[in-house]
Amino acid sequence: MTARTSPGERRAPDPARTPRRGGSAARTAIGRARGRHRTLLIAICVALILAAIGDEATGYDGPGPFFDLSLAALVVLVWWRFVPPLVIAMCAFFVVGGLVTPTSASRLVEPGQVLDFTAGWLQVLGFVAAAVLAALSAFPALSAFPARAARRRASR
Repeated sequence: MTARTSPGERRAPDPARTPRRGGSAARTAIGRARGRHRTLLIAICVALILAAIGDEATGYDGPGPFFDLSLAALVVLVWWRFVPPLVIAMCAFFVVGGLVTPTSASRLVEPGQVLDFTAGWLQVLGFVAAAVLAALSAFPALSAFPARAARRRASR
């Protein structure tokens, strides 16, 4: 049997389905996020897009930019608690893979060709920034103001 509510009685709204300003519930991760978390998600996407630009600017015809942009799309669209750790793991994989490859590592050290040098550093710094921002997004205790984060959690 189901419990019935009287016509005058109001049920508490479901927080997962509460409508936003426009009247409909948001369906994307950035649409659902608020405040600092939303800012961090947008910054992660910008860092991954910059990494994709750096990867494509070198002229390498591998699938790297596709993976970078699909990871940014995953951050934007998927509301899942394991997305930030996945971003951290993928960024670490790309940075370590780039530093282990002799041609990629030599481009970072020798500024002979300005475009390759700049694009290589743009790619590495984009991945490092995305990993740091994802860590800040996933673990609020890593914030610059942990006392404020603890007060916010206590007030909920």
